[in-house]
Amino acid sequence: MRILITGASGAIARLVASALSPKDELVGIDPRPAPKSTHFPGEFIVADYHSRKLDEVFSRFKFDAVMHLGRIRESQKYSPQYRFQMNVIGTQKLLELCKNYQVKNLIVLSTYHVYGAHRLNSLQLTESSPLRASQSFPELADAVELDHAATTFMWKHREVRTTILRPVNIIGKHIRNTICTLLRSGVCPKVFGFDPLMQFIDEKDIARALILSLENEIAGIFNVAGEGLIAYSHAIKHAQAIAVPIPPMISVSFVRLLSELSHIGFPPYLMDYFKYPTVVNDDAFRLAFGYQPKVKTLQSIRNLGPANVRQVLAPKETDESV
Repeated sequence: MRILITGASGAIARLVASALSPKDELVGIDPRPAPKSTHFPGEFIVADYHSRKLDEVFSRFKFDAVMHLGRIRESQKYSPQYRFQMNVIGTQKLLELCKNYQVKNLIVLSTYHVYGAHRLNSLQLTESSPLRASQSFPELADAVELDHAATTFMWKHREVRTTILRPVNIIGKHIRNTICTLLRSGVCPKVFGFDPLMQFIDEKDIARALILSLENEIAGIFNVAGEGLIAYSHAIKHAQAIAVPIPPMISVSFVRLLSELSHIGFPPYLMDYFKYPTVVNDDAFRLAFGYQPKVKTLQSIRNLGPANVRQVLAPKETDESV
């Protein structure tokens, strides 16, 4: 099978590509260059998702499947305009090319953040729950629009089997997203009076989930989670980090300051996820695909590596994951 993987310089894409490479022909594309210390097991192309170069790639390779893992997350490194171009315009172009070139399978990696963290959220969010994220924080509008574009495409173009995954917090030793960077830093803000339950999924388990989605002919939208729930305070403890209590009324200001001083690039919208539980139900995915997480949540948190307070003032690491 000939497969296109977007976000190919990211850690998740590399894990998936490594597992698929023995039997499939892979092409990776990413607006970022491939990390020097890694090797993509196939042809790697540097290109924006909305560029004309993408047309040439589809015309040349005639893909059987596309795995869209290249969502650009919110960070100091990327402007809102750039994220909109990549995540919304780029995704729309990718979907159109999948239709025009008769791609059989399409896998889209979204995020549970699209549900939003809200005090009125139900105890468990299902795939039919409303996507409230952009109501309070425009920083998440592009993530919601990406998800919406993929969902609309799935219902409109049944000839392309489309599977959309909404994973919880992805963590692992190769992941460089905000939650991993924060837990590794040794200092984690904790809103006074709040200790919500959180969900995590290990990098190996999300890679397995993506491959299961590719190999099974099941279309739909699915939440994906790891093993169990854990209170935020316990996650901090097991990451060998220190919780820094902050009053709710200054939490956003404090986080902006922390972000500037630490180079962590901590987006203010995440503070709501540290106040209100956002627990997803992934029973549908487990039942349809026979999925069970293999990595325990506590072990995955401990695998992040020993915390070092000095990392808070270290230069920002390369953004390697979606």
